[in-house]
Amino acid sequence: MPKGSKRAAAVDYKSLEKELKSLVKSNEALEKLVGILERGKYMWESTFDAITSPVQIVSQDYKIMRANIALSAVCSKDIREVVNRRCYEVFAGRKVPCDGCPLEQSIVNGEQITSSLCNKIAKREFEVSVYPYTKNVEDVSVVLYYRDITEERRLQREIIQQEKMAAIGMLAGGVAHEINNPLGGIIAFTQLLKKDVKGNKDVINDIEVIEEAAGRCKKIVADLLDFSRISKDGEHSPLDINVILEKVFPFIRREMQSLNVELFFDGAGRLPYVMGASNRLQQVFLNLMTNACHAMEKGGKLAVTTGVEDGGRVVAIRVRDTGAGINSRIKEQIFDPFFTTKDPGKGTGLGLSISYRIVKEHGGTIEFEDVEDGGTEFVIRLPAFIEE
Repeated sequence: MPKGSKRAAAVDYKSLEKELKSLVKSNEALEKLVGILERGKYMWESTFDAITSPVQIVSQDYKIMRANIALSAVCSKDIREVVNRRCYEVFAGRKVPCDGCPLEQSIVNGEQITSSLCNKIAKREFEVSVYPYTKNVEDVSVVLYYRDITEERRLQREIIQQEKMAAIGMLAGGVAHEINNPLGGIIAFTQLLKKDVKGNKDVINDIEVIEEAAGRCKKIVADLLDFSRISKDGEHSPLDINVILEKVFPFIRREMQSLNVELFFDGAGRLPYVMGASNRLQQVFLNLMTNACHAMEKGGKLAVTTGVEDGGRVVAIRVRDTGAGINSRIKEQIFDPFFTTKDPGKGTGLGLSISYRIVKEHGGTIEFEDVEDGGTEFVIRLPAFIEE
């Protein structure tokens, strides 16, 4: 082989070696870059999923581009089933965008907007904040951040309700005392008049109408006084809720028989005592059971159950009927004094208001919800009496 050929081959080898070294360095740099990108991607995804509130990135046509695990949990869907679906389908279980959805307005105005939305799937209320997220003019999207405000709103309604009850209680007490004495006089004089007009049936009938009307007014006044009354701590003693309920059942049996209502009682054994006034709690249970019976005019089943919650620290009493349920339009009003859905003369609208106040006096809560197979369930939770 000629000398020149050997020299040329050596030159080519060195050049190839140099190119290989350069390529290795490029690969190392590329690997480092890929590693940095992978770590960045992992940190971003970890941070995104670590946020305990639902977050999603949504396109302008409402398609979910990205969502965190918290949103998947709220919607009860696998995170892989969420992407590329409409946000209102996944989050709210709707076929059209949510009422008052701020997404479109946020994109048009290019500003953050906050609104309230209800999640029908989880039965929770959220405050949603929308932040515009624009890559370019043609690719517009937004970041939606949801904050669960269900408990916050419930507490707000609770405070408003308590303030309302306190104000009406003071007013009711004063009015009732002013009306009670004249009513007593009317009833007493009607009884005297009946004695004076013996034999005159027409006059006696008129007097009895007056007496009956005055009696109804006196019953309303008694309810007002009861509503405004606050039990004293000295009246409270340890009580067995099962025993209290069993004392109430005889008072409601005639009502149940007339309406063809069956009673089912399931009392938990060894129920912790609660501190309370026996007659006051009996009134609560009687009110709830009477209302339940009236909600089943064509017959049905009344189920009363007791049990413990929160590790034995709470005694729960559930009163469930198979009636028509409570109209969603009046759910916020049913504990309001004088609010009633009954026909005139059949209710004063004070039963649930009084029950609400009594339960609060005992440090408990009273709530209600519709049941899937029809009807309503009221739940009373009272703190258990724990001896120190």
